[in-house]
Parts: sequence; structure tokens; C-alpha cells
Amino acid sequence: MATEEKREKIAEFSLGQARRYKSLSAWGRSFPHYLVFGQLKRQVFLDQHLADFLIVVGAFSLQLERDGKPDKVLQVYEQAIELLPEHPKLLTNYAGVLFNQNKTEPAEKILRKVLSIDCDNLLAKDRLENLAASLLDRWHFPMLNDAARNGKFQAAIERKVKEEGCQTVLDIGTGTGLLSLYASKAGANAVYACEASEVMAITAKEVFTLNPPHGSKIRLIPKLSMDLDNTDVPEPIQLLITETFDAGLLGEHVLISLNHAWHHQLQYPSPRNPLAIPSSVVPASADFYVAPITSHHMDNNNFCHKDKYGYI
Repeated sequence: MATEEKREKIAEFSLGQARRYKSLSAWGRSFPHYLVFGQLKRQVFLDQHLADFLIVVGAFSLQLERDGKPDKVLQVYEQAIELLPEHPKLLTNYAGVLFNQNKTEPAEKILRKVLSIDCDNLLAKDRLENLAASLLDRWHFPMLNDAARNGKFQAAIERKVKEEGCQTVLDIGTGTGLLSLYASKAGANAVYACEASEVMAITAKEVFTLNPPHGSKIRLIPKLSMDLDNTDVPEPIQLLITETFDAGLLGEHVLISLNHAWHHQLQYPSPRNPLAIPSSVVPASADFYVAPITSHHMDNNNFCHKDKYGYI
């Protein structure tokens, strides 16, 4: 029997089994037969059997989810996407599964891929907006809309760039990219925006793209600041800007980040370079207020062992 004839027989058999098992709601048996048929008779599969295949994928994954087999659900979608790597509905549903399993970063990548294929896909847009809202802490919104705070940052950055001549700027933890845009708009020659969160780095990239010409001059580096090297920032930094502060000031490890920057990106007079002009940092200082309180709850949940920590 010729090879082509064998392919035809296998394809015919697989399609028959796929349709039979689908009619019996035996989704797990129908699914692999559709995969085989789709590989052997791709055009016929796309023209005549795609809708049935998507029904099987959805029903099979739902069955597996009810049975408590989330890994198997992912395998079903991965195999289906091997067959249909650019099908918007399939990709969008896969992203939804990933999101429900708290795999937010791959879910976001897939949704953005869908929108690159079909920019008007309303379901993908809606799910991407929901995903972004779930990842962005709510305190970001009042902070970004705090005109007084932002105005002071902008004024300080403009003074450093326009009046003091700081032309190379590093923004650690750029987030949405607001401070980097201030530096670029002020006229800095080079602005490096560093962001470790993949989600926020993607957000910053979009913000820069939507804000020409100042955004187009900013170099976005999706890394931890302590992972930066000379290929990322090839010149001494004259101005460092950052807003990596939490409600307790130091919770986002700003001191560690600043110490690393002083040793690797910033400049200051030293025996090797006695004429170096010291870099600037915005904000340059902070006031830290401590209010003593008495709390029985805190007292019962915090212990200090003097033999371990010495004098405090």
C-alpha cells in the first residue's frame, strides 16, 4: 500500500473515531483523533472540522479541571496550539486557563500575541485589562494621580538636568515610566529605565511608545538594577532617580539598590578619579518618623533573643 494511501486511511479512521467519540461526549478519546486528522488533512480540518475540534478542546479541558487535573488541562491546550499556533480563540482560552492557575506572565504574553494577530479581538482586550488590573496594586493609581507629588519629582528632575547639567539618567524601578519621561522631556541626552517586573516593563514600553518624541529616547532595560552591566549602561550616570519606596520607606530594598548603583553606575571623587563630579540622586534624602506604641498583639507575635542579636 502506497504511503499516501496509508495516510488517507489513517486520516479517515481518525476522523471517524473523533466524531464518534464526540457524539458520545467522550472528549478525552475524541481529542487525540482530531489531532491526528488535523495533522494529516490540515486544510480539510480547518475548513470543515475546526469548530467541532474547539468544542472538544473546551469540553475536555473543563472535564479535566473538574477532576482536579490542572496540569493535564495545560497539556491539552499546548497540544492544540501546536496544531493551531495562531488561532485567536484557542489562544485566548489558553490564556484564560493560565490566568486562573495564577500563571499571569505567560497569560499576558499570549493575550498580547492574540492582539498582534487580531487587534480588534474584544475578548482578548477584556481579559488583558482584567489581568493588568489584577497585577497592578491599587495604590499605583492614587500615586500616579497625585499631582503634588509628581510635580515635585518633575521640578527636581528638571532642575538637575537643566540647571545642573545632568545629562545621563538612570531610573531604578521605572514602573510606568513617569520619572523617565520627566528626565527625557527635561532634555537629558540619555535616559536608562530599569524595571525588574516583566509586567511593568511591558507597561513602561507601551507608555514610552505612546509618548513621542520623549519616550522614544528612553532605553528600557527589563532587569533588576543589581544585574545591570556595562552593556546595559555603557556610561557613567550623572543623575539617579527612583521611587522604590514603600509605606515604611525601606521595604523595597532601596538602600541595597542605591549602594550597588554607587559602586557600579554612579561617580564620585576617588583616588583613581579625583576630579569626578559627584552624581546626584532624586530624592536625595528622606525623613523617617518613628512613633512608639504599645500593642499586646504585636508583643505576642514578635520575639527578640538577645543571645542571637546582641545589643539593640
